[in-house]
Amino acid sequence: MKILIVDDSKADRMLCRILLEESRGTELLEFLEVGDGTRGLEACREFSPDCVLIDYRLPDMTGLEFLEHIPQESQDDRFAIVMLTGLGSGMVAAAALKAGAHEYIMKDHLTAEALRLSVEKATTRRDLIRSLKGERDRLASLLGEKEILLKEVHHRVKNNLAVIASLLNLQASTCVNAQVAGALRASQHRVESMALIHEQLYATADLAGVDLGKHVTMLATSLFHSYGIDPERVSWTVAMEPVELGLDQAIPAGLILGELISNVLKHGFPEGRRGSIAITGTRRSGQIELTVNDNGVGVSNEVDFAKPKSLGMQIVKILARQLKGTFEVAHRNPATFKISFPEAKNGEQIVQSAGSGG
Repeated sequence: MKILIVDDSKADRMLCRILLEESRGTELLEFLEVGDGTRGLEACREFSPDCVLIDYRLPDMTGLEFLEHIPQESQDDRFAIVMLTGLGSGMVAAAALKAGAHEYIMKDHLTAEALRLSVEKATTRRDLIRSLKGERDRLASLLGEKEILLKEVHHRVKNNLAVIASLLNLQASTCVNAQVAGALRASQHRVESMALIHEQLYATADLAGVDLGKHVTMLATSLFHSYGIDPERVSWTVAMEPVELGLDQAIPAGLILGELISNVLKHGFPEGRRGSIAITGTRRSGQIELTVNDNGVGVSNEVDFAKPKSLGMQIVKILARQLKGTFEVAHRNPATFKISFPEAKNGEQIVQSAGSGG
């Protein structure tokens, strides 16, 4: 074992060497002694000791200042550090340990056994820290590999969903039955909504979840393009509190909003009617509330949302139950659709984004 003793007292350095040689028995020890902090720091770099015994009071600096000049990784991984002092202060001991010393011993309690135990404790603690860092690095590497694999899975799922959406679009474009073609395109939009979720997941840094506001903006842009809506005629805005949803909530929430936006685009602005759509998201009493509001023709009183006939509204009600939430038509003219479900995380501010005509 290589031991560096940094102390301005030659007698104290000799005592430490004698006590360690006496206590360590037949173990081969190699010593280097210096009398000040500057030379001690140089010795740490050149001698590469296994253990450093350092006096708290040095001619050119304190032991704490000495530790501040040693990189933290060197303290934790390379050196076992024992602080020696004649001061019997608990505050000094706490400061030494906080600064990076592994053990602390007062000079008036210095015996062969006490010094041996201090060195052993310091080296054991150093070894444990080294082992923990190695395990942390190993786990970080495994986590990184897992995240790469998950990103690849999301990327492939997104690509497969995009292929399915393209096939549905192709089938719809060749279908002579307008009702069947409409159903195929509605299915295409639902698949595209799910693809957007996976696209956003593999683009995030930590796969923590889907930014709902960002997803809704992407979704609205895609739907306006698919339905060929002129943004100068019908504008749209998104005002959504920053909410990160896991995959199990993001997909049904995205599908619901897709159905509601599609419903407005198909029925809300007939015969070139102009207007706007507002998609909002707020938090109230532990619930996330999503609203789709438009100033179009409104909803007829004859439409019974308690027992919807359209597949789209049936899907909305099923997905709302899946989210353990509720769906309601808050107003019919102008039309306001609202869904509420338990929130998963807390948000801090409203983030707004708008379409080209918003």
